Amino acid sequence: MNQPSIDPHCHIPTVATDGPASASGDIVCEHCGAPLPQDAPATPRLPTVLCIDDDPLVLHFYRDFLTAHGYRVRTAMDGLLGIELAQRERPDVILLDVMLRGLSGYDICRKFRADPALREIPIILITVWDHPSVATTGRTVGANLTLRKPADAETLLTAITQVLGQQSDTATSGA
Repeated sequence: MNQPSIDPHCHIPTVATDGPASASGDIVCEHCGAPLPQDAPATPRLPTVLCIDDDPLVLHFYRDFLTAHGYRVRTAMDGLLGIELAQRERPDVILLDVMLRGLSGYDICRKFRADPALREIPIILITVWDHPSVATTGRTVGANLTLRKPADAETLLTAITQVLGQQSDTATSGA
């Protein structure tokens, strides 16, 4: 197992991964962006899930559950903060609540799809609404999937695996 080293700039224990890299190709600290020593051991980067929900209990569940299943989890309590975090973190998948304070999850999904740097990130909408139009509207605004809250643990994991697989299939097929 790779041992974390103390980043000389931010002093946070970190293990070098295959990302992120700086423009010069150096491996950098995921916390502060400072270059890590070249002899730092490399481990594969965990898939990152960005969870956007205005309920702190839901975010706590996502963080604990997904971390336990091998994901790196980032959270945001509103859509605009989620967009800012996505621009910095470049998550592999986004879990997005439809009913947010302020802009709805649909509005935020449209904003993700309008941003060239973020438009390819798979988005899973999650909602308590039980109406046939919810999934249709989700597809219209660019969501890959729509799940009903509360989604059971297996459904959530299956959905994440499914959209990550679609992303890999698209990348390998050149589409």
